[in-house]
Amino acid sequence: MTRRVPIRMNVANALQWLGNLYRNPADAIKEHVSNAVDEHLKAAAAGTALERCTVVFRIAKRQVEIEYPYAMTRQEFESALQRVADSAKRHSEVTQVGQLGIGMFSFQQVGKKCTFLSRKNEEAQTIRVILREGGDDAEIDTARKVESLERPGFKIVISELKFDPTRARGPLAPEKLTRLFAERFGTYIERGQLAIQVSVDSKLYLVEPPTIHLPRIGRGLERVHLPSGRERLAGLTLFFDPSGTGTVGIRHAGVLVVDDLKQITAYGLEESVYASGYVKGWVDADFLRPLPARTGFEENKDWIDLLDALDRCRPQIETEVEQLKAEQEEKELSEVQRQAVRLAREILDLEDFRDLELPGGLSKARAPNGDGRVEPTGHQTGERAQDPGDHVRPYGPRIRYQEVAFSDGPRRHSRYTQGVVQANTLHPDYQQELSSASDAKLAYATLLIGKEAIAFNDKAADDQLEKLLSFYFTLKRRLRTNGRGQRRHGLHTPRTKRSVS
Repeated sequence: MTRRVPIRMNVANALQWLGNLYRNPADAIKEHVSNAVDEHLKAAAAGTALERCTVVFRIAKRQVEIEYPYAMTRQEFESALQRVADSAKRHSEVTQVGQLGIGMFSFQQVGKKCTFLSRKNEEAQTIRVILREGGDDAEIDTARKVESLERPGFKIVISELKFDPTRARGPLAPEKLTRLFAERFGTYIERGQLAIQVSVDSKLYLVEPPTIHLPRIGRGLERVHLPSGRERLAGLTLFFDPSGTGTVGIRHAGVLVVDDLKQITAYGLEESVYASGYVKGWVDADFLRPLPARTGFEENKDWIDLLDALDRCRPQIETEVEQLKAEQEEKELSEVQRQAVRLAREILDLEDFRDLELPGGLSKARAPNGDGRVEPTGHQTGERAQDPGDHVRPYGPRIRYQEVAFSDGPRRHSRYTQGVVQANTLHPDYQQELSSASDAKLAYATLLIGKEAIAFNDKAADDQLEKLLSFYFTLKRRLRTNGRGQRRHGLHTPRTKRSVS
């Protein structure tokens, strides 16, 4: 006789596990933006939405505060707490960012205590809900007068922090946080539905939607119908990325869930043009079902049908990418660029740099006696190589130098990818040097090649080298502005004694 045994669980342990499903603290704290967007979409459907939903993060050493203009009643809180992992959002007619109602427990990746202050409308009192790490219940009461909110909305306070969130390179560093918010919620920011502000030590950072300065591909594939008895549409927004570092993600309700199709290794996508690096963009698929904490999607029939649809679009994307790659490769290096590669190779061959392992094409082949003379290893054909990157020497292919606009903006001076040193034309230092004499352009290009050659030996040093470049060009601008040899405030030059005759 079959006996059914009820399954029981430790609620406190389960809630702690749910709260730690997110990739990192920044990914966890973004859940409050997701909740704000969901409430705004519901209000818009009901005709009661504000013109824009503004989410404000205030990050201090001892606590993190989040505010937005939509709130919950005591009854709504109690209902949500009694339906964890079975959110009412899943059955909403409005497409929701969140699906399982576990976002309120995401605080556990940042702190040990979370206080929710909520005022539903002008007539309502402020209620207070407290969750604690390791707890299996919630404390609900009316907020004290000092905690009461002046206007309707939500205020979330995460305290008893597990790390200092104001650390410059910490998991909640403002540059990292604003970049994540821009990537995840850029669609809503572009539409004017959402605004996000991050305040760290009273310094305000505004989240701007990412701008992509790349040629569009996949014309005619913006809306792809999936075969079935019900209406399912996938939206493709794709660009050609000549740098070879592009990624294609998958979004649900406008929020990125899969960052890069290369992460999906079981269906051949990681070997397709979508994962080649020459395609950048995203696929919108609101009909998919995200996994908890949006770490991926359920691999159901909808998921398989989407992969089939992407495969049908693949030939057109491949053709467009190959055509644009050919056009890009036809662009010859300017004389200044060729001189920069040659000059960098000569400098890096000096004794001071011989302990560096150099990218192929920068290191010179040396004879066994070390005098630099190398015997020919092949036969002369009398023909010149058509492409500098295809001409192979005994010491590797020729390195190339390109000047391209980085899709992620002016943050970095340069990068090294697939045998090419790329200078970022959006960086202010590049634009400043471009307006100078040709020798300044040559010096700039050579400096970037040298920087990438050194970073090639230690990837961790790349950020520090970027800072050194910024320091150098800032110093150069200051000297140029103030004038060399002029006396500056606070600096004293020793006076020479006059002889008395």
